[in-house]
Amino acid sequence: MQLFAYNQIGQPDELLVWVGVLDVATPPPVSFIIDGKTIHPVYGGTFEPLGDAVCDAQGQPLNHRAIYCLPWPDTNARFHIHVAVGDQQVSLSSRRPPAQLPGKGSDSFNLLLSSCYYQPNDKSHALASLINNIKPEPDFTLLAGDQVYLDLPSSQNLPKDKTGLAQTLGKKYQLNWFSESLNQPGLAQVLRHGPVLCVPDDHEYWNNFPLFQVQLNNTHREQDRTSWRDLATQLYQRYQMSPAQSAGFFRQDISPLSMLFLDGRSDRDEKGEQMFNDATHVAIEQWAQDLLARKKNNLPAVGLLSSGQALLIEKPGRWARKLADMEMPNYKDFPVLTSALSTLFAQGVPVLYITGDVHWGRIVEGKNPRGNIVFYEVIASPSRLIDTVITDQINSVKDAYRDLKGKGKDFPKHPEAPRDTDDIKFANLSLDTKHRQQGDHVALLRFHAVPGGLEFSVDFICTDANEKKRREYSSTHGPYKLLSI
Repeated sequence: MQLFAYNQIGQPDELLVWVGVLDVATPPPVSFIIDGKTIHPVYGGTFEPLGDAVCDAQGQPLNHRAIYCLPWPDTNARFHIHVAVGDQQVSLSSRRPPAQLPGKGSDSFNLLLSSCYYQPNDKSHALASLINNIKPEPDFTLLAGDQVYLDLPSSQNLPKDKTGLAQTLGKKYQLNWFSESLNQPGLAQVLRHGPVLCVPDDHEYWNNFPLFQVQLNNTHREQDRTSWRDLATQLYQRYQMSPAQSAGFFRQDISPLSMLFLDGRSDRDEKGEQMFNDATHVAIEQWAQDLLARKKNNLPAVGLLSSGQALLIEKPGRWARKLADMEMPNYKDFPVLTSALSTLFAQGVPVLYITGDVHWGRIVEGKNPRGNIVFYEVIASPSRLIDTVITDQINSVKDAYRDLKGKGKDFPKHPEAPRDTDDIKFANLSLDTKHRQQGDHVALLRFHAVPGGLEFSVDFICTDANEKKRREYSSTHGPYKLLSI
């Protein structure tokens, strides 16, 4: 039997622990110990199959998960949860999110931002060891999309039958989630610092989901797309989605910060009509109204928004949106988001947007026509870059030629962040790129409350296997201020 557990994000009064077991038809009882005391769950604990169609000779599912709700311990400090199932044990750490951001002079509130993890390119285990030793420890972990690449490598021959497809896709989740017990590279150490929130993007399904892709035979027929969609949805829900996200979004306030995390992928249609479900449209409007109400009551108000794609990006044209990826501006309900943001900016309520997806990192600052800073976008992507057939080979040849002249690149296969945002029109803001990040990396955002709002710094942490590159390409930026004015 293989065991893994992690602390999923829950409502403020919920300490949720996801427990997964492999290779057992009937999971043994689960026990929890926090600070040396046995803890009894408040509710939960019903095991259900993970959805990978792996069964024993009698047809009984062998791989399961259950979600338990535990009482929060009476401490504001980080604590460890020991989880035991049968003769297997794992431990994880967590810290209850505070009601308010700490002030200057106190330890910061730390949010780890990571996305785009391609397990086959993490053979050195460098990501796991770096994340496990990151300082300060994350108080909140956001995996902002592409935690798995179900559609890669593009040369794979995916089964057509539903059972075979479920087993193939499920194996990729197993390698990432159960990586430590399987002695494989994976996400176990990243997930171990809770609470953890996972936002899906297209590779939780397939590239440019839900549109068909020429290179993916299993997406050419509607019947095959439906089968893949159903299996991928179940795997996402069983591995990544907290019950607190079931409506399509998650909201948490840590004064003066009001955070809203959106699933802009699972409910997308193929025509570009809608990427957010109706409940999420309402949540966006409510989030904006709540921030405006705080401002009206002379309380500091700062928004944090996140989804699986970049906000400041050019709208792909007719062919690019089909062959590459449809971006948020391609969807008719994108104005639900931009209208809410424009209203906030006009009233002097600032917003921080964080995400991944694009395979480069950056920090962009936005000022309103009066010259006040009302917006930042922070992107961290990828933690491990994918392989891109043909493009990688071309870039390697080009870099070998540059190397002969002593001008080789440190990251020849990684794309570079755009140098400017002059072509981006967004909420009547003037935009300025403060930093561009290349290579494999994650970001740690460190927050403090200040009069009128908050202050944050961004640590870009290079996760390359090469120690010299890690030293050279890891850097700290800020502090930046967002004040409701």
